[in-house]
Amino acid sequence: MKIERISVYRADLPMKEGFYSWSTQSHSAFDTTVVTIDTDDGVSGTGECCPLGPTYLPAYADGVRTGIATLAPDLIGQDPTELDCVNDRLDHLLKGHPYVKSAIDMACWDILGKSASLPLYTLLGGRQQDKVKLYKVVTRTDP
Repeated sequence: MKIERISVYRADLPMKEGFYSWSTQSHSAFDTTVVTIDTDDGVSGTGECCPLGPTYLPAYADGVRTGIATLAPDLIGQDPTELDCVNDRLDHLLKGHPYVKSAIDMACWDILGKSASLPLYTLLGGRQQDKVKLYKVVTRTDP
């Protein structure tokens, strides 16, 4: 299995409550990046990176897309199910910036799960509990 194409999409995720406030800033939507990796076997994987919109820095969301566009050509032909190899390649091509690489990593995990016909939690070691306690949830609606 080889990576044939990497597509990058931008979407605004509107806040379910109408806005999200952090410090002195308030946002009605978050700028998110969605990545789709298509393979020569017909399996596709999807990943996402949403750095809380411009709450950190306005350049983060654009930086994610720019970083992925920079990395993508060098990933064509790689086996997305060889996660360590893909991540080594990402680290070789771009030092730091884990938020850029995260969407690609998620898409590769998605491909691995689909190709193995296994849920992600099984690939990550199995279900440990039925519920996960969350610190905070930022509710959003469909883009």
